[in-house]
Amino acid sequence: MKVIRPNVPPHEEPRGVVGGHEVSRATTGSENLFMGIFRLPAGAASRPHYHANCESACYMLRGQMRIRWGERLENVVELEVGDMLWVPPHETHVLENPSATEDAEYVVARDSPTEDAVEVPWAPR
Repeated sequence: MKVIRPNVPPHEEPRGVVGGHEVSRATTGSENLFMGIFRLPAGAASRPHYHANCESACYMLRGQMRIRWGERLENVVELEVGDMLWVPPHETHVLENPSATEDAEYVVARDSPTEDAVEVPWAPR
């Protein structure tokens, strides 16, 4: 067992969101699980990406997010505090924070011990 405390400095993830503390292969040696807390600053958006070899689940802690997904990012869903979202593998998506003043904060769980994000440069924004 290992306790992961929230005193880790924030760090930018390759896809453009801010990571915090996490359970992962890097922090615990986990073989099949990733769980982390992320923040999307007010007015910010992630870069288009997908997760290659894992399913993801998101739980909104604070603020709101707009998720665009699909081949041309043509689908949209809005998340509020308490909402959960399931994302299948290889689903291209973008996270957007529509608030000009409040950061969005959320928990992500995956059936992979690593971040597993692949940026999609050809997807529209």
